[in-house]
Amino acid sequence: MRHQPLLAKTAFFTFLIGAVIALAACICTRLHLVSLDLGLKLVLPGLAIGLIGLGCGGAWIWRALALNNSQGWRLGTIGLIGSLLLVGIPASYQWRVETLPPIHDVSTDIGDAPQFVALLAQRKGATNPASYDGPNVIVYQGEKMTTALAQKNAWQDIKPLERLAGTIPQHEFISRYFWRALNAVNGLGWRVAAFDVKSGRIEATSQTLWFGGISDIVIRVKPAGKIGVRVDVRAKSRHGDADGGRNAELVHAFLAREDGH
Repeated sequence: MRHQPLLAKTAFFTFLIGAVIALAACICTRLHLVSLDLGLKLVLPGLAIGLIGLGCGGAWIWRALALNNSQGWRLGTIGLIGSLLLVGIPASYQWRVETLPPIHDVSTDIGDAPQFVALLAQRKGATNPASYDGPNVIVYQGEKMTTALAQKNAWQDIKPLERLAGTIPQHEFISRYFWRALNAVNGLGWRVAAFDVKSGRIEATSQTLWFGGISDIVIRVKPAGKIGVRVDVRAKSRHGDADGGRNAELVHAFLAREDGH
């Protein structure tokens, strides 16, 4: 019986220590005090301590259920759930990295991807070049293939948004979709870097929650034939090889919002 409160306290305090270390690493990375690579390394001790908390929390709840005794339930519950989140969130991300294509550049148009213009100045120092990665060869599911093909295999629903104008004059229809696209960007909370109605181009950025990793986004709205409009979107990480599906999520979110207006 005396071990139960000790397990609860250990689970709580190891979770607390691990969370402080992990959050400090995230904050330092977001504030650009350390690089992303170093930030990821600094978070590892926090995750290791979180694993200890998870083990102690699991042992506490097992004893609590087996003995039908709730001693230390407050600290034990916080330690168990907190440690589960502390370890589970990065574990889930790592699983996506291992199972999804090792890419960081996603576009609805893999033949003629939209290009960055205004964001080029902000991309200075980025480890990933601004050029489209589509032709680059990677290894995915044990096979060599281009980045564009890997994207197509993983997300077949990522494709251009095309609509017919019907009785509406095409130039008016295109303009309408351009402003809808800009509203969608603002609605998603992305930071608009530039927009140009004449060229039909919108550029924006989005940051990840924990480490502040930046994805650059460019949207292109142009005529489709003589009576339609075509909207393309591309998202690319500034740093890192595999994005764990983040840029595909950004593209999906935009297309869903743009088409749902």
